[in-house]
Amino acid sequence: MNTKSAEIFRGLLAIILLIIYFVTLGYVILETMKWDPSDPPLIISSNILWTINIIGGLVAAVIIANLAVSKPGEAPLSQLENMSEAYGRNFMVAVIWIYVIIWLIVGLAAFLTGVIFRPEACEPLNELGKTWLGILLGSAYAWFGINRS
Repeated sequence: MNTKSAEIFRGLLAIILLIIYFVTLGYVILETMKWDPSDPPLIISSNILWTINIIGGLVAAVIIANLAVSKPGEAPLSQLENMSEAYGRNFMVAVIWIYVIIWLIVGLAAFLTGVIFRPEACEPLNELGKTWLGILLGSAYAWFGINRS
């Protein structure tokens, strides 16, 4: 497989994983929002939880790694400069920001639903929301390049 094909394959794989994460976590969030306090706590399938944990960890690692190697406050493109020349810089910036924005939206929804609005409904979503907040703080720390002088 040539370099361009390998890059396209890795990009498609990353997007597919992000879609699976979005759909799976979105399902749990919607089920939690439909929950009524008079109902027993939600029981989420162990397969769904496994999927969210595995892919969520991978997505978070991609986010943190990309933000850590980018210049503070700039789009995380430093490790993709050659690729961005081959495919167009604006396209690559758009893909990366879409990835980050989807992660932020889904994570924020998980945090608000599982930790703030319905903490008693679904313990796994509560834990996931708390974890996302911690990862968000780590990502912000990496992106802003906070270090000792």
